[in-house]
Amino acid sequence: MNEKTLIDFQTDWVKLVDKAYSDYSSLSTDERIWFNIQCLIYAVCNGGLISYYYNPDGDHYKETIIDLEILGFSDIADLLLQINKLFPNNEPSTNIDERNDVISSWPDDGKIDNWLEQLDNQFFDKKEGLEQKLMSYIETKIIK
Repeated sequence: MNEKTLIDFQTDWVKLVDKAYSDYSSLSTDERIWFNIQCLIYAVCNGGLISYYYNPDGDHYKETIIDLEILGFSDIADLLLQINKLFPNNEPSTNIDERNDVISSWPDDGKIDNWLEQLDNQFFDKKEGLEQKLMSYIETKIIK
């Protein structure tokens, strides 16, 4: 039995990304959940949780936290909330340049990097379950 992966939804994903980048606010709730969660997964796989913040997808961190909760992954949402505490007022800017300025100002003594690595490990412990839940969500809510 072949197990599905997110790549099996690639054609629809490309359409969704085009829609999201042209007008994020036009996404339905179901589309938003797919977009935000898959962007989070891709970002973390390509550089850890912090890469989510220093890339454009981090503009939607508030919605992503909500979407993780909707899917039942409050533990992963909590990882983002913990990282948010590194930003002024525990709230990253929705502006990528402002977020990157803050990230660049963090001390380079290895403590934050070590802590972020621990959070990454916690994410990766849950990643497969998150992907499975997302694929089930896509199949039942979007691609019927």
